[in-house]
Amino acid sequence: MMQFFKYSNLNHCSLISLAMLCVPIDASFAIAEDHLATATMTYAEPQPILCNGQSIQLDGHAAVRCYDWDGDGDLDVLAGDGAGRIWWFENRGTENQPRLAEKQVVAAGEKSQWGQRHTGVAFAQILGSDLPDLIIGHSKRLISIHENIGSAQSPVFEESGTTIEVQDGCDGRFDVVDWDSDGSLDLVTGSFDGTVQWHRNTSSKHEVTFTAGEPFCDIRIAYNAHPRLIDFDGNQQVDLLLGLNWGSVTLYRQVTEVSGASLDSGQQLKWTDGKNLNIRSLNGDDTTPELVDWDGDGVLDLLSGGNNGQLFWMKGIGFPSRVARIKELLKQYGADLGEQLRANDFLRGDVFGCFQAIQADLGTNLIGSAAREELFASLAPLAKVYAESFSRQHFDLNREPHLPLLAAQYWVVLLESLPNTKANRERVANALGFEGGYRTLLVDFGVIFVDNQTATAEHLDAMIRLLRHIPASTWDVETITVAGWLGPALQTHPLRSRSGINIFDLPLGRPENSFASDSPRPGVTDVYLICLAHEIAHNMLDTVGKKNRPDLYELKFLGLAQAAGPHVVFQSPPSKGIDLESTQANFLRIGAWNGEKNRWREAWLDYFQGKPEFDRAYSRGNIQFFLDSPQEAFATLANQYYADSGLMLEFCKKRWDEGNRTNINQFLLIAEYLSEGKGKGEFFQLKPGGKLSVESVEFQRNAKSRIAQLKSNHLVARFHYDPDGLVTSFELANRQNEKK
Repeated sequence: MMQFFKYSNLNHCSLISLAMLCVPIDASFAIAEDHLATATMTYAEPQPILCNGQSIQLDGHAAVRCYDWDGDGDLDVLAGDGAGRIWWFENRGTENQPRLAEKQVVAAGEKSQWGQRHTGVAFAQILGSDLPDLIIGHSKRLISIHENIGSAQSPVFEESGTTIEVQDGCDGRFDVVDWDSDGSLDLVTGSFDGTVQWHRNTSSKHEVTFTAGEPFCDIRIAYNAHPRLIDFDGNQQVDLLLGLNWGSVTLYRQVTEVSGASLDSGQQLKWTDGKNLNIRSLNGDDTTPELVDWDGDGVLDLLSGGNNGQLFWMKGIGFPSRVARIKELLKQYGADLGEQLRANDFLRGDVFGCFQAIQADLGTNLIGSAAREELFASLAPLAKVYAESFSRQHFDLNREPHLPLLAAQYWVVLLESLPNTKANRERVANALGFEGGYRTLLVDFGVIFVDNQTATAEHLDAMIRLLRHIPASTWDVETITVAGWLGPALQTHPLRSRSGINIFDLPLGRPENSFASDSPRPGVTDVYLICLAHEIAHNMLDTVGKKNRPDLYELKFLGLAQAAGPHVVFQSPPSKGIDLESTQANFLRIGAWNGEKNRWREAWLDYFQGKPEFDRAYSRGNIQFFLDSPQEAFATLANQYYADSGLMLEFCKKRWDEGNRTNINQFLLIAEYLSEGKGKGEFFQLKPGGKLSVESVEFQRNAKSRIAQLKSNHLVARFHYDPDGLVTSFELANRQNEKK
């Protein structure tokens, strides 16, 4: 299914990247949105793009884009080579079977070569008329725009164009998109060193101008970053596909944060077996992604060139074909599936790849609501029809080592196929036949517990008691696995879900003291449950909280900077991490480093090792560990807060009185986050065997909503803060003594 776009809407393409679309002049060619092809995260093995039955071979490089160049309603191919030229391959085939004619050079007047290096091309309306203009990246750091003075069927371009200077090493790696939604197409450029920049379009009626490049959502991944801007998931927001030197393509979806539009951490496109897509052995580096429905089946396909001048296409695999393949394999192998998975690597990759591909499309919202209901209806009966593979049971890991993970992957897909509501979770639990604690975890918390049916009823009850006292809006965990009860299959085919954690395979009752030796008393807790609290805390401030409580997310790093001392310098804002250059200058100045780069790591470790002020700057260990692993800084606080919150507060006061003024900020960080800004919270005491005591805590807040006073059953604490939110005074008393 070809994609079309009205010229009259070209100035509003912040929602859909023009470089993705066929663009006929006649508005009658426009088709309804519900007929547009859908994207997928999963692709079949590469095939060469053919011209006259032969593989295409360009000079030195190939950067590919698809447009309806001649206005005849089908996709043609434009490709920049490695010697300054752009080539047009006319499509003389059909919607389902494109057939490319011999290449023709693209010219602007008499000009048919732009430098002698890698070139890239876009075909989009930037200048005066409604016709799409020719935009060429070339000569290392130049982009030229040539106005279209022809017609929709026969584009003709002025030889004298406008040339813009962009970042060094761009070499044709660019795209056009209205990123700031002001109605004008901006430039987004990649580069050899991996930096991606945005150039805002500031043109007037009389002059084409773009701003100097500024960082594009801080994307920088070496080498040969080749950007492609599209609305990948159809949610009316521009996303980024980034082709990289190493043969891979990463999708960065747009997210909206307090500070404005940004991009998420990225997901790599996949092959059909669930492995990361990579064409480096075929294209010789420098992947140049394009996304169009090349074969007209309603699913977008991936096209790419690279350093060797060849062009490839990879068929997009939509979820209906995945479901059909799953049912085919189940029918073929039936009750023998578990043993066959153990013996047949290809089969294992096939069936796991099908489920994981569906999960990837669900996770990126590529399947609409009606289709999700169809998916659920199609997959739900498998739990009973093939109960030996998909029901909750204890599998023999020697005979059927992969079935616990395959069943869990099926459960995840079924859960994610429906909107995340309690009513829908009940539908899933009913379809799967979940009972007891497993059902409660799924229905009440949205958690699939994957343990090969090994946990005891006591394990499950204790987990549920703990989770009921973790505010639902502060964490997001869909799967909990226990690797020790699942065997080595978890390494070969890890469970893919929206979010997941792994915990220890331990009995209840194993004790652990979660407090340092200078604590007022031991804080002995249960290892199994405190591990659960720790891992869930990983999915709190650094994930959910980063979006919902950015102030506390920054405060975490501000607290790390305080604990690290004056010689370790953080960037601004501190969440950007350590300013290495300034820190190294300080270490050199005080004699903690000799300036030799190969000795830096040794100097860094020596600076913190064996120094009490750094051993006690963080409540859970030497600050150096948390500077190197900031992702552990918040999660580890849960070990103390859930083991014994009151003791943690007393412990922080003891260290405060001894001159260690940083620990209390760590206590307040987790207390603030779990309290969600409310006037009440909870203190915990978690003992071996899963014994959990909970008491209500009252908070009084100051004008900036920070905790100014805390009252538990036994303790009362008061705090004052500096403007940044770090504690300047800390009083703690026993409530009984205070009454006297």
